[in-house]
Amino acid sequence: MAESSSSSNELGFMARHHFLLRRLHSLSGIIPVGVFVIFHLFTNAQLATDTYQHEVDWLYRTVPVLLLVEISLWIAIAFHAGLGLVYTFVGSKNNVSHYRYGGNWRYFFQRVTGIIALVFIFLHVATMRWHWDIFGWYTPFMVDYTLPDGQRVPMATASVAVALQSIPVVIFYLVGSLSVVYHWSNGLWTAAITWGITLSVAAQRRWGVVCAAMGITLTVFTFAALYGAMTYELNEQERMAYELYLAEGPPEIDEGEYPLPLDP
Repeated sequence: MAESSSSSNELGFMARHHFLLRRLHSLSGIIPVGVFVIFHLFTNAQLATDTYQHEVDWLYRTVPVLLLVEISLWIAIAFHAGLGLVYTFVGSKNNVSHYRYGGNWRYFFQRVTGIIALVFIFLHVATMRWHWDIFGWYTPFMVDYTLPDGQRVPMATASVAVALQSIPVVIFYLVGSLSVVYHWSNGLWTAAITWGITLSVAAQRRWGVVCAAMGITLTVFTFAALYGAMTYELNEQERMAYELYLAEGPPEIDEGEYPLPLDP
């Protein structure tokens, strides 16, 4: 008994709590992060239907807990990404050069897309949400803008369109978004195994079809958003508002009506 206890103490924290950490890792990728990804990409897809501004206005006017949602998301992302990086660089190694079976390739791309997704999320939020200028890359998001004459111009669609009408940004957004989609869809499939839901090969195959369908749907949302943004033409007021924003910085915002803007 004493020898068993000593052996347990010699194990690291990760090894002692492997069962719990694996399940918390998969759960954090589904709730709240995965749920947000679905909602986020669906909202962005409204750029193709000219209802994006309406969706953003609804979100900012009717959801009183946006800051709480953002904080919970960052906590979940930090936990999921931190543990994911440990599993990526310290965990078991895949051998795609020797064993080219599908499961091994899925595991390899799960790790690669996880790293790409992490970089994408950081840069996406930093340039649009925090309004950072990273090496000249500056794509701020605005809900609206008040012109000097007092006219309030809706700017949600216009500011996203300006960002996504740049070829480098389009490439970055496409690679980043599709990495997020693959990482989430494949992670959803493996989560069912981790939680003991799909133990048989037949069950895994059926669940794989469902996960693939969800991945394809989110991919359609991604391309719909790109199409809507790239084909959008700014009117005179939107162009003036955007130029004034870049020249003068953000205007004073009535926080009683709008909270600080989140990324689109």
